[in-house]
Amino acid sequence: MKMRTPGPWRIKVKDEAVGILGNDLSLVAVVRRRNADADAYLIAAAPLLLDACRNVMAALENNLIVTAEGFKINDAHIRESLLDAIMRAEGYRKEQGQR
Repeated sequence: MKMRTPGPWRIKVKDEAVGILGNDLSLVAVVRRRNADADAYLIAAAPLLLDACRNVMAALENNLIVTAEGFKINDAHIRESLLDAIMRAEGYRKEQGQR
């Protein structure tokens, strides 16, 4: 598995494109200006989102979710979706047809 570009990532607007730059100013991605707002901010937040997923996953692995009323919550589906997102972000799981 290749190392990802270190975060945080930043956005730079130029003409009809928006670039997402790594912390070392390397180019991570380019999106067209008309889709730029939503796409660019989501892409730029990717390293932070991955770190947040890892933190939540670690907390769930070591604890039970208990409500204020004392009910234990089955969090298996939460852990499953977090693990899937983390594995995809790290390149270990791919959709059919991806390299």
